[in-house]
Amino acid sequence: MKSPLFQVLTEEELELINVNKRQVKFKKGEIIVKQGAPMSHVISFTSGIAKVYIEASGNRNLLLQFIKPTNFLGAPGIFADQIHYSSVSAIEESSVCFIDIHIFKKVIKMNERFAEQFMELISWNGIFNYERFTCLTHKNTHGRLADSLIYLHEKIFDDRDHLISISRQDMAELTGMSKDTVIRTLKELNEEGVIEIIKNDIRILEIDKLQKISMIS
Repeated sequence: MKSPLFQVLTEEELELINVNKRQVKFKKGEIIVKQGAPMSHVISFTSGIAKVYIEASGNRNLLLQFIKPTNFLGAPGIFADQIHYSSVSAIEESSVCFIDIHIFKKVIKMNERFAEQFMELISWNGIFNYERFTCLTHKNTHGRLADSLIYLHEKIFDDRDHLISISRQDMAELTGMSKDTVIRTLKELNEEGVIEIIKNDIRILEIDKLQKISMIS
């Protein structure tokens, strides 16, 4: 399982990465990265799904995104103060490769194309976060929930028979809403036939209707 970021490396550079990495497995709920901790490694995600979130005061977190293979974690602190600015925890059994940050920087200096790919990755992550914050500040509850369901359906759970397996608390932190509001809005969408709630899972039945809700809300 190799991230597209590493596809551009030579055999020598890839071997340098391989001998300076450590693969670690995490159980559901375990912390992979702690916000505020020093950054000694960058991370390549190899299996499972995890959430990336900002820890705020009052035990209220802002969930930025979910990650799965073959996503890569490292920015933005890697070239600044080498501090993690968000936490990452597994929402199901997962595994990651920790790559020594000094070796990673060395490979960036060795391979210009690799450096460009990494900068492109950082740029797309920034664009994604801008779009997320626009959604959170300008859309109503139905629009925020619709946006999040579309994102989860198309980007995260697309290989899971269209079933979205996420806790209502995580959905609340992803949408910037209360858990009760999420439950109520999901129930409304279920009654309208836009989605189907199967125990703790969600299946999207009418993606076109969900996209319309996202656009007008």
